[in-house]
Amino acid sequence: MRISTNEFYQRAIDQLTNKQSSVADLQARLASGKKVLNASDAPDRAALILRLKSAMTQQSNFERNLNAIEDRMTAEESVISSASDLMQRVRELAVQGSSDTLGADGRAIIAQEVSNLRDELFNLANQKDANGNYVFAGSKTSTQPFVDDGTGQIIYAGDSDRITVNVSEFRQLTINKPGDEVFTAVIRDENGVETRQSFFAVLDDFEAALRNNDSTAISASFSEIDQVNKGLGLALADTGSRMAAVESQRGILEETKLRYQTLLSNEEDLDYATAVTELSREMLALEAAQASFSKVSQLSLFNYLR
Repeated sequence: MRISTNEFYQRAIDQLTNKQSSVADLQARLASGKKVLNASDAPDRAALILRLKSAMTQQSNFERNLNAIEDRMTAEESVISSASDLMQRVRELAVQGSSDTLGADGRAIIAQEVSNLRDELFNLANQKDANGNYVFAGSKTSTQPFVDDGTGQIIYAGDSDRITVNVSEFRQLTINKPGDEVFTAVIRDENGVETRQSFFAVLDDFEAALRNNDSTAISASFSEIDQVNKGLGLALADTGSRMAAVESQRGILEETKLRYQTLLSNEEDLDYATAVTELSREMLALEAAQASFSKVSQLSLFNYLR
């Protein structure tokens, strides 16, 4: 089969162009450090890389959620711990106030300290987080949870809802604890009739009993103070348990991110040693093709006639 001079040149040029394109592609990949520069070069691999990047983005969102939960629960733990310390002092005052050797004047002095502690506890119960949301209002984060009802009684104005946040594709964690589960009420039995007394009603009644020098009422308050103290202790333990869950999930998240990063690197990142070797081979082939074309293109009948 005859091959015309034009066809010969065209084939040679096509071969050189392909080699030059291959060299340019390898140089571009080495510069970017990526196996795939254009999705059209390897559609299946490009689609897998896109899915892996999407999964990595989702893991980053979960990490932000975990950070938000941790910040919120750190604020919650700090408030409950401070409230617990104040209530321990109230209990100490209850022990002092229960002493039969203490007179009315001594109990009046204790009552004033109880009043101050009650005000501090009220401020803690209405604490806000770093974002300006009330920590203990349930899901009503913009509503002050503990308010005066107009009669001097402190009532809970939040709700009992718990807010959950996604921390993985299959898991949610609770970000809050409602205020009525932290500053708990007690059940008071008066002559066989049970009534529900709020956290702050217990403190107000204890203060009143001290001011009235009422030993019987002071003894009754001592038992109720122990109950609300127990409620704070349980709330603190619950917060600690949820914080432990956050740390556990953070470990799982780090492992998941590392796994996705490894998979993404395997699919996306270029093996430099292999790529450099391939580039050297392609450049050598290109140089050989160029030299061969240069020699062959100079041949003609006149070369033989000379």
